[in-house]
Amino acid sequence: MWTIERLEINGGFLPGLQLSFPRGLTCIIGPRGSGKSTLAEAMRFVLRGIGGAPKGRQDLIQANIGPSGMVTLVASAEGGTRYTVRRALKQSAVLLGGQGQTVSGVDIDRGTFLPLDVYTGPEIEAIADETLGEKRRSLLDDLKEEELRLIKLAVSDERRALDANADRVRALRTSIQDLKEQIEELGDASAQLTALGPLTVTESSAQYIAAVRQEQCNKREIQRNSTARDNYGGICTQAASLKSSLSEASAVQLVEPGSSNEVLTSRYQAEIQSRIPTILNLINDADDEVQQVLKVIDDARRALDAVHAQQAAQYSLLQQENNAASELVRRRADLEQKASRLTEIQQRHSDATTELAKLVEQRKRLKADFLASRDRISNLRDAVGRELQSEAGEKVRIRVLRNADDLAYQTMLIDGLKGARVRGHEDILAALLRLRPEQLAQIVQTNDCEGLDELVEFGEDRCRKILDAFRSNLDPLKLEIVEIEDRVKIELNVSTGPEPLFKDAADLSRGQKCTALLPILLARRESPLIIDQPEDNLDNHFIYETVVNSIRRLKAKRQMVFITHNANIPVLAEAELIVVLNSDGKIGFVEKQGSIDECRDEIVDLLEGGEEAFELRRKRYGRL
Repeated sequence: MWTIERLEINGGFLPGLQLSFPRGLTCIIGPRGSGKSTLAEAMRFVLRGIGGAPKGRQDLIQANIGPSGMVTLVASAEGGTRYTVRRALKQSAVLLGGQGQTVSGVDIDRGTFLPLDVYTGPEIEAIADETLGEKRRSLLDDLKEEELRLIKLAVSDERRALDANADRVRALRTSIQDLKEQIEELGDASAQLTALGPLTVTESSAQYIAAVRQEQCNKREIQRNSTARDNYGGICTQAASLKSSLSEASAVQLVEPGSSNEVLTSRYQAEIQSRIPTILNLINDADDEVQQVLKVIDDARRALDAVHAQQAAQYSLLQQENNAASELVRRRADLEQKASRLTEIQQRHSDATTELAKLVEQRKRLKADFLASRDRISNLRDAVGRELQSEAGEKVRIRVLRNADDLAYQTMLIDGLKGARVRGHEDILAALLRLRPEQLAQIVQTNDCEGLDELVEFGEDRCRKILDAFRSNLDPLKLEIVEIEDRVKIELNVSTGPEPLFKDAADLSRGQKCTALLPILLARRESPLIIDQPEDNLDNHFIYETVVNSIRRLKAKRQMVFITHNANIPVLAEAELIVVLNSDGKIGFVEKQGSIDECRDEIVDLLEGGEEAFELRRKRYGRL
């Protein structure tokens, strides 16, 4: 647990702002345009930066912090250690320890060292509205970030293994299909050879048969020699490219001239430079060895050319002597070669089929491990959801629905249906989503039109068009492991009677959305929480029972800063500090700060519409 002690802003719209924050609840109030949101975003900015932030937030920081502005935040961590974080626009954060020393090796922007929760009203509504997607899951996942990180690393490793397996499976299936086609082409070679019957062989014709066979071998020897030369020649090209890359890399200097770190970086630069000659020598040695291999290949080619020339001359003489039988001999020799090649291809086909079967079994084990790891993530989310539920109170209900967020599956199916030329895509999509991804992947893989029709009852013609589109657009091996995520359901009890009536946050009014989310945001962890004007549409019917009670119960556990226009929050939740901001149109400033009693007039004027309006409402309600 840690707390914000002090915030300072130099420059920008809130120049010279200095605020000290107590533990518990601080409420920032003021008219619109007084810099309340700037203050909230400044605290998010100093600890998180603006990398990856939405454009609206980036624009606000750039406009209101300014190019020369500086934000400083002082925090005390559990155990009393004090840290100072400073950040200017377009600069990395500087982290200082309690004695003013620089703390290195900490990535502040990652958000794990000094975790901070900041939410605006629109951001809260976006979480409520997103029934499928990451926003609601992140409410749970952020609380077990380190445990989830380790599990997700395992999931990533398992997915990479599945991808590698899929690459090999695809390659083998393509190879098996190619070998099958070659077998079909050569399929009758043995039969044709048998049909020729025995050949009467004289000494001369025997020599001729051997010469024919050797001629075919000679062609393959030349091809093998050329392939070897191309492959080793490619290594030489890569060596040249490596030398060029090394030259470019060595030109990059670590030393920044004029920097106070020049001595430090020069030492490391010198060590790098000392290793470059060794690297270059290794590349040159490898290149020299490959050049020697190329010389051997060329020598072999010249030797083969000489031998082949002699064999070709002898073959020509034997061909003249055996002119009458040459066609029959040539045909037999050709069929023998084909039969021999057929045996070789059949063996390769058998080996590839065996290897494919092993890969399929391996894939089953990999998928089981992958699913088990994903179950561990769901179990962790379940546990976090139960903890949050116990803290959020009875008005809000949190449930983790396993494998209920099929957004990625939907996206894949929509992409797969492109070009299918079938009507009723929504009905088709709804029916297909009822099939498990691995079930549909098997149907696509086997091109099982009849099986698809039995499951979805689209008719043979539509099923054929859908399958044809899927087979063109979808990879079954990717489809079968598409991740169907957990869905986090957040509901609010909107009943005013004894029987509960829970509605999903997405189906609530704008005010009820924030009312449903706020107890969860308040309860989810103990780090400081900043809420920027959630109550523009807050439902006052629920605000006391849910939000105010949650704040009062939990503010002892965590520091809270609310930027608010609703008097119920600071007054009924008994804020420890009220900060009143104002502006002259050019800059914002702190007009007053203190307790609820000390800022009573400002609360009445700004949050109740003035004392006269407050009195009129009191009289109309008939309250003394």
